[in-house]
Amino acid sequence: MTHADSRSSSPWRKLRLWPFVLMMVLAVAIAAATLVEEGWGTAAARRMVYGSAWFTALWVVLAGMGLRVMLGLRLWKRPATFALHVSFLVVLSGALLTALTSRQGYLHLRQGIPSSHYARDNSATASLPFTARLDSFCILHYPGTEAPQDYVSRVRIQDSTYVISMNRIAEVEGYRLYQSSYDPDLQGTVLKVNYDPWGTGVTYAGYLMLALSMMCSLLADVPWIRRLRGRCKKAGCMMAVVAMGLPASAEPLPTLPQSRLLMMEQEQVMWNDRVAPMGTMAQEFLLKIYGRRTYHGLSPMQVVSSWQMAPRQWAEQPIIKLPSGGYGCLSDFIDYSTMPPRLKGLGTDARTDEKVGLILMLMQGSLVKPLPEGVAPASHARIRAELCYNRIDWTLWGMIACFVLVAVSGVCAYARLGLLRARRPQLLRMVHAGSIALWLFLAVSFVLRWYIAAHIPLANSYETMAFVALCILSLRIAVPSLRQETGALLPAAFVLLVAHLSESDPCITPLVPVLHSPWLSAHVSIIMLSYAMLALSIIDRRMLKTAVFLLAAGIFLGAVWANVSWGSYWSWDPKESWALVTMLVYSLPLHTQSIPWLRSDKAYRIYSLVALCCLAMTYWGVNYLLGGMHSYN
Repeated sequence: MTHADSRSSSPWRKLRLWPFVLMMVLAVAIAAATLVEEGWGTAAARRMVYGSAWFTALWVVLAGMGLRVMLGLRLWKRPATFALHVSFLVVLSGALLTALTSRQGYLHLRQGIPSSHYARDNSATASLPFTARLDSFCILHYPGTEAPQDYVSRVRIQDSTYVISMNRIAEVEGYRLYQSSYDPDLQGTVLKVNYDPWGTGVTYAGYLMLALSMMCSLLADVPWIRRLRGRCKKAGCMMAVVAMGLPASAEPLPTLPQSRLLMMEQEQVMWNDRVAPMGTMAQEFLLKIYGRRTYHGLSPMQVVSSWQMAPRQWAEQPIIKLPSGGYGCLSDFIDYSTMPPRLKGLGTDARTDEKVGLILMLMQGSLVKPLPEGVAPASHARIRAELCYNRIDWTLWGMIACFVLVAVSGVCAYARLGLLRARRPQLLRMVHAGSIALWLFLAVSFVLRWYIAAHIPLANSYETMAFVALCILSLRIAVPSLRQETGALLPAAFVLLVAHLSESDPCITPLVPVLHSPWLSAHVSIIMLSYAMLALSIIDRRMLKTAVFLLAAGIFLGAVWANVSWGSYWSWDPKESWALVTMLVYSLPLHTQSIPWLRSDKAYRIYSLVALCCLAMTYWGVNYLLGGMHSYN
């Protein structure tokens, strides 16, 4: 038996499979840990899984078996691939060093009282090699609002004053101090302490090695990617239009003249802790309570102004969207038979109570807040841009256009036979031109929202979903093989559909303090692009490698950001954990040499459907089911 035959024998093949079996075991364990954390708390998840000896042992065994397989396959003959796998071993080594040599805890300082002791995560007390004293703590707010812009501690250490805030740390004798919390009386602060002399540096070296090896690996594949050709796959969708019912009251509702409404919508008010035109306040108010942009032909400004003119008449209008799917009237929650009127029927649903509260604020005149003194008004250009942005339902029209293009693509799939065969080139050109037009439409929406918000619009689910759709369209236009695929636009249509359904609360708000970071745009945009490519990889598997590489890069950029902001590059937050699960799951089809059954297109697509569930859980499920540090969205 030759050496090649011996390496392809059954025992060697089984050995090559074991690392991937362990990867799936780890993925299941991490996913289960997030559920344990949701049910029994973070301490239980760390005790039972993340901090347990068996979990660490699994990672060590995986690293050892992975190294054995790398050497057995002689990966050093492919330098880029070998460096890529070695970089993961370096990252794991850094994580192990962090676990063994790092010290973390919390330093509680009261103003004017020096301290050199901090509480460890295991509730023990440890000493610092220096003494720290809090000189002052303050919360910076956005002008004219109560929304926090930053948390700032001024700390005296060794005759030097350090300003510690979100995304701004102090480093003293190897100890890094981060802003973590504060006392309610604003006379004390809580700083996170992190001492990691070895692990962080080794881990960062692994990240750098990973980035370089991924770039080298992708560059080696460029000529091959240009020759990609795919097969067509049919897709379609059905849409239903539900007719709106008539108002309960046939009596006409009073409205102001259109000229007066146009002037009112440009008036600047404080809304969602920022300066906004009154038209934005009216639209978001109507979306919040009714779930739609108009009420039986009345614009948001007409609704708001009319309600202030005839509150008793509006109290009989079925405008409050209920959890059951129907609509209720304000009179269902307020008894006007008594003086003063009393509330009734509240407390059964928090969202309904919030809607009733907003209506009462409108009736009392406290919903509309003028600009406080010292707050500069927005420019007329920004106000006009925001009103222009408000007049278009971007995700609705984008979704409709996308589904129409999907339908035309479906026709192209059947145009190979019959009467439409001669029209197929024209239909394909039509779909391509429509994709470019839709991309421009969504790009204008993205740029307008960026200009209005004064920060990159990647801070909440609605914004990231719109960006994912934009990424999918970009890939569909740029990658030649996807232009022939029927289903290439279907993921974008689905994402726009979900974004439209979530648009009952797509408010533009100021960034929370931790998002004031240059890492925001890099981390989130790379992650969103990877999600788009992972969704399309079920159609064209040759996009999978780039998608997994981008996901890995996005995860590690997020780890660096977390280290800057929270003092630890990995904390097993549910979003982090599920992103890692998704990367592990999607990395398996990249190893068809060791997993032969995934070479089949049929097996790959079945596996991709399962992997797609992990992706959906990472993007949507964590936000709505698990929470965590990423819940500021």
